[in-house]
Amino acid sequence: MRTNVTASTGSRPGGADVDSIFGHVLVGIDATPESLVAAAQAGVLRAPDGRLVLLAVAERYLAAQAGLAAVEADDHLVSAVSDDLAQARKLVDSDEVILASGRLVDLLCGECSRRGATLIAVGVRPHRRLMALTFGGHDVEALHDAPCSVLLARPGWGPHKPERIVVAVDGSPESRAAEATARSLADRLGCELLPVVGLADAVDLAVLRADRDEALLDPGPLVDAVAHAASMGSLVVVGRGRERGRRWGGSVVERVVYATRCSVLVVQHEPTAPA
Repeated sequence: MRTNVTASTGSRPGGADVDSIFGHVLVGIDATPESLVAAAQAGVLRAPDGRLVLLAVAERYLAAQAGLAAVEADDHLVSAVSDDLAQARKLVDSDEVILASGRLVDLLCGECSRRGATLIAVGVRPHRRLMALTFGGHDVEALHDAPCSVLLARPGWGPHKPERIVVAVDGSPESRAAEATARSLADRLGCELLPVVGLADAVDLAVLRADRDEALLDPGPLVDAVAHAASMGSLVVVGRGRERGRRWGGSVVERVVYATRCSVLVVQHEPTAPA
């Protein structure tokens, strides 16, 4: 089952300075309210002239778990996802909608690679890191498997802008990419920006010497500092490198995602090839 619909969006207000991360956004829609949050927030982050695609997936393989009621469960899954897709279309001005069946994150990653998308957005269910490690979920899979930047959306803002953008800073190439993205986004949306440095961790001295009047220097570890600085209405931005395929390695990105109670934007850093 796969249905594509292209929507005419009309004109959008735009500007010359657009961050490419938000130029082509894919939103995963499943039969959960969290995916609708992801759609609303992705619509806020999308570049003014960017493209946004809603990919709704009925994970019909789950119906087999219902035993004798599998047929009824399958019908319910398809109906629920179709209803959520209709709700998402009311929340966000999309350029295209796709209704398919399969595994949500697999299809998101495949479409991302095929289309050259730069951001995937999925909803985060209200669980903590240990539960995510044990039971998995779309947020876990997207965090580790997506070939681009990822928005892990939690309720707190959207379809309006976040109250504050908090960015984790440690001087690494990944954090520099995240900070550049956070600053660009804060300028575009008119949000307060708060760079956070955890002094208990190894920090590049250039970070401390940089001209950041708005920065928060916290005596604790970076993960704790970011969690303390962020409210439910915040957007946390953190950078990651190209390494993927390793499950639950205890990275800073992973710990930030599950230490905070707000949405987290994981910026994919692409290292510059040597000359």
